[in-house]
Amino acid sequence: MKSKPIIKPVSLPNELILEILSYIPSRQLTRFLILSHTMNIEIRKILINRFNDVFWNPHRRILVMITRYVLDFVPIHNTFDLEFKSLDKKSLLATFKHNSTQKPGTVGPNNKKLWGFKLRGDGVLRENPLNDPLVFTNWDSPYEQKEARIYTFDSKTDTSHPFVKTYFVTNGTIKIPCDENEENKGLWSHKMFNNRKGNNKNTSNIPKVEFKGRNEKKFNGNNEEVIGMLKTVRIQAPMLLAAVEEQRKDRYIGGLKYIIMEGGQHFLKRKRNCVIS
Repeated sequence: MKSKPIIKPVSLPNELILEILSYIPSRQLTRFLILSHTMNIEIRKILINRFNDVFWNPHRRILVMITRYVLDFVPIHNTFDLEFKSLDKKSLLATFKHNSTQKPGTVGPNNKKLWGFKLRGDGVLRENPLNDPLVFTNWDSPYEQKEARIYTFDSKTDTSHPFVKTYFVTNGTIKIPCDENEENKGLWSHKMFNNRKGNNKNTSNIPKVEFKGRNEKKFNGNNEEVIGMLKTVRIQAPMLLAAVEEQRKDRYIGGLKYIIMEGGQHFLKRKRNCVIS
C-alpha cells in the first residue's frame, strides 16, 4: 500500500509577499500587522505611501459633526472642517487641525461659501454655519455626552457641480466639558477607542480617534456663555484610507450625504430631473 505523499510548505520570498500585499485594500492590510517585525515595517510603508498620495492635498479634509440633544430629544448640530497637518509613522495617527483664519460658513482652503448639508434622509441641515462654536450656558450640566460622526471629503469643485460627496469614517460618543477649566486654560480632550473601555489587554492602547478643543467664557449681553471650539483631531490613517477606497456611505438617516455649496440650492429645487454623481 502506497503511503500518502508528504506536502512540505514552501516559503515565499519577502519580495513576492510584499508585492501581493501592495494590492490588498487598506482595511484588510492592517490585519497582517501581526506577521513579523520586518513585515510590519514594510506594511506600514505601504499604508504611509497610500495615505500621503491621498491626503497630502489641501482639498482632502475631514468633517466632524457633533450632535447634542436639548431636553433629550431636540438635536443641535455643529460641524467642523479640519485640514491635514501630519502623520505619526509609528502609531499611524493622522493629525488634522482647524484653521483659525478660515471664515465660518466656508469650506476648504479657498474659503468657498457653504449653503448647507444634505442628510441621508430627506432633510437639509442649515442651522449652524460650518466651524461655528459650541455654545454652553449656566443651565448645562458640567459634562455632556454628544454624538460625533467623522467624514472625509475633497473640497475641490466648481460652480457647475456645487456638491461635494462625503465618505463616512466612524462615529461614537464624545464627552465634552460645558465650562471653562481655569487650571488647564479651558483645554479639553477625549479619546475614542475601538472597544468601549479602551483598557482591554487584548486591544491596542492607541485610540481610533482623539479630539482636542478649548472652552472660553464670554459675555452675551448680561448672560455668561461658554464657547467651545474643536481644535485638533487625531485619527487612525487606515480608517481614513478605507473610507476613501470603499467610498463608504453613512447609513444613519441623520448622517451626512454630501455638502451643498452656494448655488447648489437651485439644483435641489429641480432634484427630480437632476442626478448628483
